[in-house]
Amino acid sequence: MTPIQARSPHVRWTWIAAGSFVAVISLAALGAPRALATSRDQIGLDQVPTTPPPGTTLVVPRPISVTAIAQQMQAAIQAASPGTTVGIDVVDTTTGAPVASLNADQQFYTASVVKLLIALDTLEDQNWQPDSDTAERVSEMLSASNDNIADWLWDTRGNNAIIDRMVSAIGLNGTTAPEDIAQWGETLTTPRDVVAIFRYITTGIPAPARDLILDALHNASETASDGTNQYFGIPDALTGATWAVKQGWMELNSSTTLATTGLVSPAPDQPYRYAVVVLSTQPAGTDWSVAGAALTAGVQLLHAVLK
Repeated sequence: MTPIQARSPHVRWTWIAAGSFVAVISLAALGAPRALATSRDQIGLDQVPTTPPPGTTLVVPRPISVTAIAQQMQAAIQAASPGTTVGIDVVDTTTGAPVASLNADQQFYTASVVKLLIALDTLEDQNWQPDSDTAERVSEMLSASNDNIADWLWDTRGNNAIIDRMVSAIGLNGTTAPEDIAQWGETLTTPRDVVAIFRYITTGIPAPARDLILDALHNASETASDGTNQYFGIPDALTGATWAVKQGWMELNSSTTLATTGLVSPAPDQPYRYAVVVLSTQPAGTDWSVAGAALTAGVQLLHAVLK
């Protein structure tokens, strides 16, 4: 397995709704709904006046399926990288309401996204108050996606036992340890589980550990420690937003794995409002620039609605 560095995007919890009106409206013209439905099947739309102004026609939008924007994201990704399988889960963290969801319970390889679990397990072992050496290692592993540090922590902390402990601690339903204990990148997870991991980071651990992880993800370097540009997906697509991201990339003989995941702040007064997770399995041998551009094309469709 050849690990591939993924670009780090700033992530926010966002929901995009694409609906149909009396006149056809392009996705770019849509704004974020003011009220979000609690159902994972539909999204609420702005209320409209019951009586239209004189001389106008009242146009009432239809409810939007949460799969609509995800399907458009998938189409954009597959147009750029044919044969790609995509899993998407985008959630508003302030309400828990879904913004976009597709194949959210399907398993994908984590690649370097599993470093979030390695970091959490390492910090928990030190009662969430790491010594300076451990804090430096964890920060470098996340911000630069350093594989050497991940290898060392993976072996030191018992490899697959890390996954078992974190699955239990967080309550992950679709995450399983790799068959080959030497290959941490072959851990399997789902988009929904990755959202749960980000929720655990922001709400389930003490502030010092939370801040250490979020600072590292917020300061993810454009070039990873292996020389890969890891600003595909969220960082390149969601310009103007603040993000904290963990990217993932890995190449096997049978497939190419690429993931862009993180928390996104659409405005200073909405810190880390959205969790954005896009996992993909692309055809083996897909050029990295093509694979990354495909995820960027998909995430760009969230730009107008993450507000």
